Amino acid sequence: MRKKDKIKFSAGLAALGLSLVMAGCSKGGQAQESSAETAQAAGNSDAQAEWEEEDKQTLRYVFDRDFGGRAGVCVPMAALGDEERMGIVESQFNSVTMENEMKPESLLGSSPNIGEDGFPVLDFTVSDTILKEIKAYNDTVGMDEKKISVRGHVLVWHSQTPEWFFHEDYDENKPYVSKDVMLGRMENYIRQVMEHYDGADSEFKGMIYAWDVVNEAVNDSDGGMRTDSSWFKVFYSFDYVEQAFVYANKYAPADVKLFYNDYNDTNAKKADGICALIEQIKANPEARIDGMGMQGHYDMNFSASEFEESAKKYAALVDEIQITELDMKSSTDYDGTNQEEEYQKQAYVYKSLYDTVIRLKNEENIPITAIVFWGTDDGNSWLQDANSVGGSADGTRAQCPLLFDASYEKKPAFWAFVDAAQLKPVIQKLQVSHREDYEGVVETVYGDGETEVKFQPIWNENGLGIRVMVEDETDDGEDSVTVYAGIKNESEGMEDVLVNTVSRTEGTLTDKGYEAVVLIEDEGLEAFEEIEFDIRVNDGGRLLSWNDTNNDQDNSRESYGRLVLKPFATICRGTATVDGVEEDEWEKAQELELTVATKEGGQPEASATAKALWDEDALYVLVKVTDPNLDVSGSEVHTRDSVEVFVDEKNDKADGYKTDDKQYRVNCENVHSFNGSTCKEDYIVSETVKTADGYMVELAIQWTEIEVQPGTLIGFEVQVNDCKGGARLGMLNWYDTTNTCWSSPASYGTARLVENE
Repeated sequence: MRKKDKIKFSAGLAALGLSLVMAGCSKGGQAQESSAETAQAAGNSDAQAEWEEEDKQTLRYVFDRDFGGRAGVCVPMAALGDEERMGIVESQFNSVTMENEMKPESLLGSSPNIGEDGFPVLDFTVSDTILKEIKAYNDTVGMDEKKISVRGHVLVWHSQTPEWFFHEDYDENKPYVSKDVMLGRMENYIRQVMEHYDGADSEFKGMIYAWDVVNEAVNDSDGGMRTDSSWFKVFYSFDYVEQAFVYANKYAPADVKLFYNDYNDTNAKKADGICALIEQIKANPEARIDGMGMQGHYDMNFSASEFEESAKKYAALVDEIQITELDMKSSTDYDGTNQEEEYQKQAYVYKSLYDTVIRLKNEENIPITAIVFWGTDDGNSWLQDANSVGGSADGTRAQCPLLFDASYEKKPAFWAFVDAAQLKPVIQKLQVSHREDYEGVVETVYGDGETEVKFQPIWNENGLGIRVMVEDETDDGEDSVTVYAGIKNESEGMEDVLVNTVSRTEGTLTDKGYEAVVLIEDEGLEAFEEIEFDIRVNDGGRLLSWNDTNNDQDNSRESYGRLVLKPFATICRGTATVDGVEEDEWEKAQELELTVATKEGGQPEASATAKALWDEDALYVLVKVTDPNLDVSGSEVHTRDSVEVFVDEKNDKADGYKTDDKQYRVNCENVHSFNGSTCKEDYIVSETVKTADGYMVELAIQWTEIEVQPGTLIGFEVQVNDCKGGARLGMLNWYDTTNTCWSSPASYGTARLVENE
């Protein structure tokens, strides 16, 4: 029997709910187990037995157990005088990377000290101080797995290498030296470093297990050479990188691993460029490269699938992969006040990374051998200050990138690695389109390996509709689907949860189980409203929930997920003449209001509407912008008054751009800019017209990847950049509330191409 019930929750209890987004995870389930506990155990069982009980909730133990890897951390000289900070290092990690103390700038000094052989004399005083501290600690530890080894960082880098090192007579006011002279300097530098740390008489011999030989030689835009480098200005080729690995191989002990290290390591173009560089190094029989250092300076839009794809590319070429400088930049909307929410979101982003690492190592034998965090705690993170180097922060928003907070307390992110069962359920958000039917609606999937649940939510003037498909071939008598949805009840001063249960017998039987369609009646729903929501499936007494993995929906709504009601566009067939005139053809088009405002440099002053048409050749878009101040004085293209149109031709809503994903920008002076591999000047025609209260843009974008027809669904978004005084005040969007369309087509809305209505 179908039943509808209401659960009443006080407004105070409802306020305890967290509105969080799970990044990088698309599936939930009944159990949220520790990644460690579900992984295959790594390492020797006898060695595992030597760990004491208190060690078993440390990063070094868990990493050793889960994937046989090291747990690393960045430690600067300043940390040595902080007992609590060093306590974290000694209790959690078995690998240390010095922040700056082994970089050329530290060893060479700010001014040259030239020896009798004509080469700079290196100063190891600062790095030796840290090494002696580590050595003293190691002498007190009996178990090898607890001893701290060192990643050498870095031999050759364009940054933090004194400019005088590249010039004649070590005088930066003189010309650059020749390639041969520079190679001599490089070889001498690498020889001195290796002999000091690993020579026969070195007190530190055996402490360094790996070196970043070259750092950040590949640029971000196309995977070619970084040109803002004095190494480049001397060589004009990657030859210096190849030679660095020749010299490192010549002077480093055979058991010290040699790495190339870089950031933006999951960017497909850059990853391909890095792989080409690695292949060049490997082609030289005198060179040795053992590993790829994926720096891991990620943000909250981290994509586990992109990480996996890039890691597989690197693994095909080298023996080891290490995540060498891991931290997580905060969400774009994080201002430091919603800390608990940000911490929880961050934990699940880190968990998605760690789950991928374990699976790649244990199921696909991808040789990931270390995870190194770039700092002990949030308060001492380099991201707290603006930087100009790779993976940096710009200083404009609060940051909480690491596993310990500024008071050295463990954050949820710590437990994402050590014991994920301690994490609260993440509050997932789903975007729900305004639809009349379920055609083309993306299925959300969850389950426990035995039973799989798929559901599709829609909303319209009648209320909220949920189509649920359960893959469960056995009728256990108790099988049912229960939907929970928070409904406003302003007259009673309460918030109700409407509970709608459909039994298996009331649903529609399918080849793999059954299907239930639930309607939550509510004629007052509005676009961008959030609804607290969950689904619980009963499979013979076994409960599986989408969001509240404790299955406690009847007693608390704290762990309900969220549905965000979003608009849906219908685009009529029509061909517009792109001349800046709104002809009669546009009258058939649906008008879309750009009401999602995002602040950046201030409050947006503009308003805008958009229309779209289509034919077999192109997508046509007309945008009217009301703006009292037209400004194109900004130094960056997005800081000039402009309209952006985003198109995902295949509507696959990928996390990152593919060939069918496009971003076209037309500013109020009719100047174009693009993002996307198939975005070209030849594929866009536009006209702009200044109006009495702003401007209008009319444009046509050519289809390049698909043959369109009535019923085709595309990803679609329109954005207006409102600028003033050379800066962007903010953006106006039709659909996206996250301001991530520039990097993630998953943020686009959806439009259906139809015949004239």
